[in-house]
Amino acid sequence: MRRNTIRKMKKLLHLCLTLVSFVLLASCIKENYDDCERCTLTFSYTGDVTYDIFPEHITSVSLYVFDANNRVVQTKRIEQNELKAFQGTKLNLEPGDYHIVGIGNQFDQTIVENIPSADMSQIIFRHPNTDGSGVVESNDPLYLGILDITIPSDYWYEDDVPFRSSHLKVSYTVKGYVNPNAAQAASRAGDGYLELRVKNLLPQTDFNNRAHGDKITYNPVLELNTKNGDHEGYFNIMRHAKDSDVEFELIDKASQEVVHTLRLADFLNEFTQIDVTKQEVLIPIVVEFKNIGVTVTIPDWLVNNVTPDYGN
Repeated sequence: MRRNTIRKMKKLLHLCLTLVSFVLLASCIKENYDDCERCTLTFSYTGDVTYDIFPEHITSVSLYVFDANNRVVQTKRIEQNELKAFQGTKLNLEPGDYHIVGIGNQFDQTIVENIPSADMSQIIFRHPNTDGSGVVESNDPLYLGILDITIPSDYWYEDDVPFRSSHLKVSYTVKGYVNPNAAQAASRAGDGYLELRVKNLLPQTDFNNRAHGDKITYNPVLELNTKNGDHEGYFNIMRHAKDSDVEFELIDKASQEVVHTLRLADFLNEFTQIDVTKQEVLIPIVVEFKNIGVTVTIPDWLVNNVTPDYGN
């Protein structure tokens, strides 16, 4: 008798919970959409392949939602733990037309400016120090997603925001350079005795994913590999065309003498296997000082068509 009563109570409780869930859902489905996240957006990035590689390259998304007049109506930050649970987000938007922009990997080396301008070519993201307030060593490994949507008045909306790369990766290695006056102190410090300046760089990218602005100089870090004596640097820049006038200037710290210069356009013209029109691009420069002079080449792994993992 008692078991039957318990079974009946469980059935009644289950029925009540079902009814409550139905009522809550109906309240969102019917006329009151104000509290409903009726827009579901997923994020994707295929890079240079035919399948999604978003999780391998993008760990956060800063989302900007603009209305039909390009006025920002909503911003949202989606962190990596949230993206692992659901590779996208839900938005509560009134019916109408919207322009969605998502920045992938906006961290400490990226700020967004000019949002009130309502002009996607004027809204830009850049390193905080490109205004001359400090040194710029590298950009974040940035990506941009863009999508136009129309939220209907009578049903749910789902769509996908495709992302594209907004950066180029650069590895710069110096072999065989010896400065007897500075080598001992630098070896102890571990920070090397060469510095690198990358000149004529476009400092910012707009919300149409175009790099532009007054050209500036970056100062990437070159670290001394105490095991082999190489100086190595890994950094990101905004996307530049093959024929850009970007120039790498290598300087001896002690004398401040420029010991080598290299135009990016010349490097890309010689090593045509590096295609800067692709999405995932690594520009691997090897500068080697020899008795006969200085040579510029690419790493052995690129010659053998094996790509190492330098992260984003």
